[in-house]
Parts: sequence; structure tokens; C-alpha cells
Amino acid sequence: MNKFINLRLDKYFVFILTIALFASCSDIDDRDFEDERYLTESHAAAINEAGGTIGLQALDGAILSYLRDGENGAGSTDEFGLKAVDLGMDLRGNDMDMSRNTWFGAYNNYDNVILTSNDNDFIWEFFYKVINNANGIINTIPDTSPEETLVFKYKSHAYRAIAYFYLIRIYQHTRADDSTEAIPIDFGDFVGQPNSTVGQVKQQIIDDLLIAYNGLDGYARASKQEVDASVVAAYLARYYLTYENWVEAERFADIAMSVGSIESDVTHGYDELSLSEVIWGSEVTEATSEVYASFFSHMSQINDGYSGWNHFKTVNSNLYDMIPATDKRLAWFADQQYGPGVILVPDTWGHYNITPKYTSLKFISQPGPGVFIGDYIYLRNTEFYLTKAEALARQNKDSEAQQVLYDLNSVRDDSYTLSTNTGQDLIDEILMYRRIELWGDGVASFDMARLGVGLNRKDGRENLVMPGADLDIAPMDARMIFQIPIREIDAAN
Repeated sequence: MNKFINLRLDKYFVFILTIALFASCSDIDDRDFEDERYLTESHAAAINEAGGTIGLQALDGAILSYLRDGENGAGSTDEFGLKAVDLGMDLRGNDMDMSRNTWFGAYNNYDNVILTSNDNDFIWEFFYKVINNANGIINTIPDTSPEETLVFKYKSHAYRAIAYFYLIRIYQHTRADDSTEAIPIDFGDFVGQPNSTVGQVKQQIIDDLLIAYNGLDGYARASKQEVDASVVAAYLARYYLTYENWVEAERFADIAMSVGSIESDVTHGYDELSLSEVIWGSEVTEATSEVYASFFSHMSQINDGYSGWNHFKTVNSNLYDMIPATDKRLAWFADQQYGPGVILVPDTWGHYNITPKYTSLKFISQPGPGVFIGDYIYLRNTEFYLTKAEALARQNKDSEAQQVLYDLNSVRDDSYTLSTNTGQDLIDEILMYRRIELWGDGVASFDMARLGVGLNRKDGRENLVMPGADLDIAPMDARMIFQIPIREIDAAN
């Protein structure tokens, strides 16, 4: 049980009972949720008892809003919700570097794993708040409720599972034995509990995901901002791939990869939920944009945010060199150094600074200067082509794995031919394309952990590396995971 979060519950959860009870009946994708923050469990119960689903829509919207925004202006510039965590985790990997020590620098040089780090506090609080508020919905909806009410309970099981899945991989080694002490499990009963084991947390995650998947089967969501069975299938695929259940990883990856189609154009910036390969994300508007405290401020080189101001995010040049010359994904990174004032995308900001070779151009927020309204994409179907291909290859189904890999790569590269690799060579090819395709999507360091790969930035890369971040760390080193924050330890004695 997370005592620190519960002790501070009222300070952080804003009372919005009036908003919840009188919210518009319009579809969820038509509402911004910017004012729909968090409730205590008693407020959740009051809304549920009021009848109907309008209040539950507001509570569900509050969780979606929090996943998008974090503290919504109250936090630091690098604490803007789920995408901030994804970016921070990628900066702990082998394939994304920074040019200088600024926001997110402590992720890049591993300074924030200590128990007194602000980033550490943010991650812990962020996910336990999601868990607490998911509990508030789960615990106030009886299993005998009408189906239109139970939908919100199933969604909350998904939110809780997603939060625990992040936490268990951030605060404990992915390859740790199931008996290893891990993190607290909070069911919302405000009763202090000791840290659970890795195995107990994993069981909680899979229980929640399966409840959510089965419960949401047949549910038709109004927009890609909502969780439905396809979103849960994606997380089930991630879970089973992480813990090497190849059969189930293949099964659920097949469901997730079937959402939409693969985009033939890779230079659109990955800033719109309308893209066909998006499974789940969050719309960002002028009203909800957190401007400089946003993903695109830190990642979009064409905007006047932190990236454009010379806080460049670059790809490991060794990975860049692995991308075939005919592959469209090469356009995700600057092919040379561009001088001051060079406009990289028509009708966007004329830079007053350079754009070094290898700088990220994958994430572009339109329309340009001072505007950061790119949508946040949490899941894309292409990830699950690669998940299915790997799961098949791990089962020695080489021809099937080759075909799935071809189905993806032939769209990205007109010259790609069906792989003739088999066995470990085929697995290695799939993993290489995971590194390329999913660069910047928040999966790189988690893949390193599940594969037992350490950090090695002394590999002769030519791109910009932040001073002090040229590290070499073994896979099971203590620095590869975060320590439980000191305030949580103090609160639990």
C-alpha cells in the first residue's frame, strides 16, 4: 500500500463533484478534460450513487487527462504525464542521446535513480495516483451493475494494470526472480502493506488486464482517446513478450496489429490520432497544451521549444548506420548538419540554431513557432508486427516470422525483400528493426531490460552525447532500476 500517496491524497486530488454531475453528455472525444482532475474515493462513491454514467465519464476522463498532463502545470517542465515517462525511459537507453545537460538530463546520465531525486518522486507519485483513482472507480461499482456502468470498471482495471506494469519494470529488474521484493500493491483500502514480490505484482497486472480485456470485448469506443479491448490487447502483448510467454504474445500482438493500417508516409510527425496506425493516444488542443512542458517541446526540432533551442535529441549513429539507404525511416533523423535559419519543414519555424547530424526529426508538432498541439500517441500498430514476428521466431516459426516482418518493412522500404534469416539471426534482425521503428516511442530501455542488455555508450558513436552520459553499465547493475523514494520509505517507516 502506498502510504505516501494516500497521506497526501486531499492535497493533490481536486474536488470536481459539480463538474462530474453536470458534465456535458457529448461524446468523450469532444471534451478536453482539462478541468476534470482527481477525486477522493468518497467523491467517486458519491458520483456513482448519483446514478447514470455521466459522473463516471467524468471520472474516467480525469484519469485520461492525468495520463496526458500529469500535474497540469503544477509539476516541473519534464513532468507532463505518460509521454514524459516514455521520453525519460528512452533517454536511459542505448539509442537516444542528448546534446547537453538540461531537462531530462538526469535520466540520460542516470543521476535520478537515487531515492531523493525529484524525477523519482514524480514517477512514483504519477503512477500511484493513477492506481488510487482507478481503485476509486473499481471499488465503487458493484459487479452486478448494468453493462454501461461496468465498462468504466473494466477501463479502470486497465489503467491500474498499465501503472503497475510501468512501476514493476522501473523499480525492479525485469529478469528478477518472482520471489524478489518489489513494490506495494494498493487496492484502495488505505491499509498499510509491505512491499509485494515481483510475482505478486505480475499476477496483479495480468489479472487486471484479463478482466479488462474480457469485459471490454465488444465495446465500441467513441475515439482513440478511450481504452477498449484493442488497447488492452496491446498491453497484454507487451506483458507476455516481457515475460517470455511467446504463444500469448503472438496471440495478443495479432489483435493489436490489426488495428488500422501501416502508414506509407513516415514524415508526418507522429502528432495526430487520426493516423491509421495509432491504437491509443490523447488529443492535445490549444486549450490543453502545456506549451514548453510538453513532449513536442522537447522532441520537435521545427518548433521553438527545448529541442529547437539546442537541446537536441539524437539517434545513436551506429543504429542510424544500420538503416538501409532505401528505408523511409532514414528521414526520421537529420542526414547532415544544417546551419542556423535552415527550414527543415516548409512553412515552419526558421531556426536560429543549428540542427546537427543525427538529430531527431521523427516527432514534429505542427504548425510551428510557439504552438505545441501535437497529439500524444501511446500505442501504434507497427510495434505489434514486430512483437508478433519476435514471438513467432522464438517459437521457431521462422517462415511465419519472416512474413510478418516483411508485411511491415515492405511498407517502410520499397526495396526490402523477404528475409532469409533463421534462428537467432532472424531474431536479431527483428530486434534491430524494433530499435529503428520504435525509436522515441518509450520501449527501448524496457526492451534492454527484458533482453538482458546493458548500457554501452562507449561504442564509438559519432552523434552528440551529453557530457557525463558516456556510460557503460551492466544489465543487472543497481543503477538500471530506480530506488523507492525516500518520502515513501519515511511515510511507511
